[in-house]
Amino acid sequence: HRNSDRRSAGWFLPPRQEVSLLTFSLTVEKTNVASKSMRVSWDASGGDVSGYRVQIIPMMAGSKQQDLYLASSQTSVVVRDLSPDTAYQVNVFAMKDLMSSEPVTVMQKTEPVKVSLECSLGVDVQADVVLLVDGSYSIGVTNFAKVRAFLEVLVNTFDIGPNKVQIALVQYSRDPYTEFYLNTHQDVNAVVKAVRTFPYRGGSTNTGRAMAYVREKIFQTSRGARANVPRVTILITDGKSSDAFKDPATKLRNADVEIFAVGVKDAVRSELEAIANAPAETHVYTVEDFDAFQRISKELTQSICLRIEQEIQAGPAKNLVTSDVSASSFRATWTAAPGNVQAYKVRWKSLFSGEQGDKTVPGDETSTVLDGLSPETRYQVSVIAAYDQKDSEPLTGLETTDGKKLSIS
Repeated sequence: HRNSDRRSAGWFLPPRQEVSLLTFSLTVEKTNVASKSMRVSWDASGGDVSGYRVQIIPMMAGSKQQDLYLASSQTSVVVRDLSPDTAYQVNVFAMKDLMSSEPVTVMQKTEPVKVSLECSLGVDVQADVVLLVDGSYSIGVTNFAKVRAFLEVLVNTFDIGPNKVQIALVQYSRDPYTEFYLNTHQDVNAVVKAVRTFPYRGGSTNTGRAMAYVREKIFQTSRGARANVPRVTILITDGKSSDAFKDPATKLRNADVEIFAVGVKDAVRSELEAIANAPAETHVYTVEDFDAFQRISKELTQSICLRIEQEIQAGPAKNLVTSDVSASSFRATWTAAPGNVQAYKVRWKSLFSGEQGDKTVPGDETSTVLDGLSPETRYQVSVIAAYDQKDSEPLTGLETTDGKKLSIS
């Protein structure tokens, strides 16, 4: 800790005025340091203080500096949107109106990103990935070359082929333009060559129109899009959208496309969060300039391929059988669905009336009794595996309840 002395900590006041002695200490709580946030705390200043200024200065190029202004009653703050595995200089100033004391300073490094699963992306992985790249005038020729280099890093993450991962590239400004479709290139070398050489087009930033274009023109079977494989769009932009973007983004996500967003320079984070899938922590990335792409490339590619693996691991249950049939109930049993199933949604409906029902079964169970049914009734039964992000296709079967048994006295 550093305690200010009378000379260094006094307000910058005219001569012959008494200078207040302002002393306070500063700490960063080690237990509250994460990969993208930290809690900064300090003792209250001993003088007449109108507030505090907390300054967070990254020691690595491409990460942004933050300045927070707090009330005099506040002596702790959580600083968010930091870069992982990055050293920061934390300065706290005591403020009196527009004047400030000398800062109290500590150094603190954020934690590296912790990945819960290894990302293997084996040879059997299939996915359709669209790179949606802002080519507006604000980027400029020099920075666009850095965009190409970043795209090359992303492309080399995937095992590319007609029965593996397919890549398409769309550049957009006022209008979107397809540089190549999902089925244009058959291997990684061809994709890398195309990424290195596609031209910079220039224009405005109509992100909404570009996302509608991706949904309507790129994720189409005639252009190589495949049914029942994970679909991913990676948006890279350096500014605010010039057109409406929320509805096109919602429609693209509702088309079962996972959206990741990378914002550079003047990109608006709240806009990127409204475009991308949740959670923002793994789907939205911001950098201060085009030289900082390297900082996020590993984390971004890790998040993308983990989501693809989760999609692949999600699937329906199998082998639905019924047993213990009575006039008012029967048991449904199935083979577990793959991956991390949160729960099973079991639904039933009569084929000849409006009677229907549903129940939820824990993800580690594969059998349940459907009761309260009508006698001599044909039912359709559906079992749906519920995952963290989506539900599987239903597994269906049929069963008929017994007739009522007459009692003989």
